[in-house]
Amino acid sequence: MSLYLRILLILGSLWTIYYVSKKVRQGKIEINHSLFWVLFSFFLFLTSLFPQYIMFFSRLFKIQSPSNVVFLIIIFILIIKLFSNSVNMSELENKIESIVQEEAIAKLEEEEEKKNDDKK
Repeated sequence: MSLYLRILLILGSLWTIYYVSKKVRQGKIEINHSLFWVLFSFFLFLTSLFPQYIMFFSRLFKIQSPSNVVFLIIIFILIIKLFSNSVNMSELENKIESIVQEEAIAKLEEEEEKKNDDKK
């Protein structure tokens, strides 16, 4: 793994940790959601300090460049995170739809009661 890539990984991981901690302090992200990004940054940092395991996987899977292994792992992790976010978003959309329907039914019942009271 080239020195340039290692420096880039170190800078990227430190910047990510800084940015995530800033957003947590501002209250724009919850701590449990920030945990993924901190662990991801820690992975990048360890990869830049100890690239031997990347080289091992590069030889094992006959991938020409260790940097390709790093990018492959990063892409794989981010795809998993994206899928997880999609699942969470679908659940939230279903909850919102349910709440809106319940609110609409309650409003309709309220209007019907009001009409019945006016007729009496």
